[in-house]
Amino acid sequence: MAPLHALLLENGLLDQPILLIEPHRDPHGIWRIKFAYDDFEPLSMDAQQASQLAISLHGIGEDELAGEIDEAVGRAAHYETM
Repeated sequence: MAPLHALLLENGLLDQPILLIEPHRDPHGIWRIKFAYDDFEPLSMDAQQASQLAISLHGIGEDELAGEIDEAVGRAAHYETM
């Protein structure tokens, strides 16, 4: 399995502390997962990619981060049905 920094970079994220992971709606009405940083602009990815990232993170023992992503993906799926 790849180390944490490699998984983050492979998924278009920064190897910096993530302050907040939450669902957000893009201008086209699609629910995505947003990753907010202290000193950088937030980055986002589609929920499917985020879900796959969480699986990989669980695989390397990064369960807390993976759990936060799983929670955000679950909320995005819920909001999408509203």
